[in-house]
Amino acid sequence: MAWNNNKAIQPDEKKAVSIGAPVSYNAGLVGKPYTDGWDIERAYREGVAKVTWVYRAIDAIASNQARLPIMFLQDNSPWGERVERDEENKNVAKILNQQSNDGENSFAFRYRLSAQLLMSTRGAFIEIVRGRGGDPVALHLLPPQNTAPIPHEKKFVSAFEVELPNGKKQNLNPKNVIWIRRPHPLDPYLSMTPMESSGIAIETETLAKLYNRNFLLNDGRPGGLLVLRGQIDDDDKQELQARFRGGLSRAGGIGVIASDDGADFVDTGASPRDAAYESLRQITKEEILASFGVPESIIGNASGRTFANASEEGRVFWSETMDPHLELLSRGLDILDDNFYVTFDTSSVPVLTIGKQERDRYYLTEHQQGLITANEYRDKTGKEKVDSYLADSMLANPNLAPIGNTEEAMTKEEAMGGAAGGPMPPGAEGMPPPEGEAPPGAAPPGAAPPGAAPPIPAPAAGVAEPELPLGEFPMPKEGTPEGIEVKHFELGGEWENKAAQDVDRWEAIFARSLERYFQRQERVITEKVSGAKAKRLLGNGDLTIDAIWDVDTWNKQLREDMAPVIEGAMLEATVTALKESDEKVDPSEEEIQTYIESQLLRTEKVNETTKKELAAAILLAMMLLGDDDDSAPISAKVALLVTAVAAVFVALQTKRLKRIAEVESNGAYNAGLYFGGRRAGADTKTWLTRKDDNVRVGHAMIESQTIPIGDSFKKGVILRFPGDPLAPPSLTINCRCLLKFGD
Repeated sequence: MAWNNNKAIQPDEKKAVSIGAPVSYNAGLVGKPYTDGWDIERAYREGVAKVTWVYRAIDAIASNQARLPIMFLQDNSPWGERVERDEENKNVAKILNQQSNDGENSFAFRYRLSAQLLMSTRGAFIEIVRGRGGDPVALHLLPPQNTAPIPHEKKFVSAFEVELPNGKKQNLNPKNVIWIRRPHPLDPYLSMTPMESSGIAIETETLAKLYNRNFLLNDGRPGGLLVLRGQIDDDDKQELQARFRGGLSRAGGIGVIASDDGADFVDTGASPRDAAYESLRQITKEEILASFGVPESIIGNASGRTFANASEEGRVFWSETMDPHLELLSRGLDILDDNFYVTFDTSSVPVLTIGKQERDRYYLTEHQQGLITANEYRDKTGKEKVDSYLADSMLANPNLAPIGNTEEAMTKEEAMGGAAGGPMPPGAEGMPPPEGEAPPGAAPPGAAPPGAAPPIPAPAAGVAEPELPLGEFPMPKEGTPEGIEVKHFELGGEWENKAAQDVDRWEAIFARSLERYFQRQERVITEKVSGAKAKRLLGNGDLTIDAIWDVDTWNKQLREDMAPVIEGAMLEATVTALKESDEKVDPSEEEIQTYIESQLLRTEKVNETTKKELAAAILLAMMLLGDDDDSAPISAKVALLVTAVAAVFVALQTKRLKRIAEVESNGAYNAGLYFGGRRAGADTKTWLTRKDDNVRVGHAMIESQTIPIGDSFKKGVILRFPGDPLAPPSLTINCRCLLKFGD
């Protein structure tokens, strides 16, 4: 601009100010107020007050900034998690969101802050008013035209000098002043402003408007020469000038002259058309708005643009103009809070919300293609993760088979089975058998019908059968469970071999009981997710796990099914432990019932895991999109939900079923040995492993270890016997060890 000709940095002047801190090159600047020749008051008068585009650009940036709520981030980091409202710094939040000082609310204060930052080459200065405890109680904007930093060779700024209205000057402690500026490439004590780069365009716009104004004031008459042929005296000249002089009062007036030899008029002025007035103003407008980074659609004129172009201009405005502007303010205001990072909450900005929705849709497509897991999708879209194996698994279309897990390793067989993608062959796990063949584990012709409880092999000779109350354990006690191979072990002794075979027999019994229970669950849940109520809730996006799964009801049924089986395994083991004694164990004893209750509580965790898996299945169905990226039809969602539920129960009745049956049968049998040994008066107990490659290192280290019967096999935890439900899961899952008394 014409009024920007005496800056501290001039290309044609050789000053002792260079790149970096000026005080490093000119010690004469130390201790003196550092000012420049920028006239911010004149910039306001001739820029903001006269040029529409300057005002609207500043207003758009300042008002959009001032209306955003201030929020706080944890760890005093720009990348921290958001602090909850009840944990925020209430004092700072009130100053920045409600009332900054007695004379200004937070909107007015922050609006003026942005406006000054866009206009002042010295930046914006905020005075912090502190209370008795040193905490900020108010913020005031200092006049930038009367405020100057005092450079210091070590502290960078020793004080800020403020010139008061009465002419006196006062120095403020830098700790009580927030200095916000846009970094200058040559001088760290100055701030860049878009009004500098657009100065000529602003002045051109002003002159063009003044030219048009003066043209209209002259009744639209251009300047020119009236040439009369012949002689004319001075009085006639003055009269003609008066007749043809323009002005608003002469608009529409007609002048008449007479000349014997004729008259000519020479136009010496340029018309608006000749001056390319419209093109000139269009160019200056675009240049001014470009310097501020404000597209024309942002200031209210979206004519000549498609909806997509206008939307893109909004996105560019927030990402390229507002985001850096907000970052400057955030970095400056962060000094107000030592614990949290002060920043702006942009979650309510429509154009940014659309951008987030586009990113979320992209992540959803990645998830639907099996490239990321449901939990990875939830984490990227700002949702809490769910504790579920299925939610951590990558699911391959079309049958949503797990092909990998981000939290647990998958075996080659599991991964290959899931990656096949097509229908599994007959006879495979979870699929019907080939035609003409009996399903695995089904009763052969003449045997007990499918679904009946498996028979229990008779105990060894000389061992008395436990007498159970009628109806509590209605399972046959003869024969071998169908489809179960009775293993023969060589563990170093006849008793160990028999005990291992008994445990494996009970594992088959537990597995059969759990299988019937899980099949009943699958039938009920499948009916519920296929019902009208579930379809309605799913269509409205309101379907929750509680609508199809009642954990209390299923826990009650689990107790009714498994309590007799646990008690039966314990009683058989107590008979084995008491075969050399006349003692007996009464299952109604308090310590026996207490143990059964502890094992039932552990068994109930299977329902909690199933609940999480089903919740993940519901989530998958609700996130399903159609071909046009809109919500999929309800029929497709229901089909996906039924398929996902089936996948949950296939996994439950295969891998999980085997693990649960192994853990619970081993725990119940060893508990019977433990309580029976105590009743028999045993003083010590010994830990025995299966002595194969599957024994974990922690159990191999205590193989054949003999300790007092009341002690734990592991220090720091409770481990009375293998499979103890009071022990950590890491010591009981997949454990097949046995308890023996004596040496």
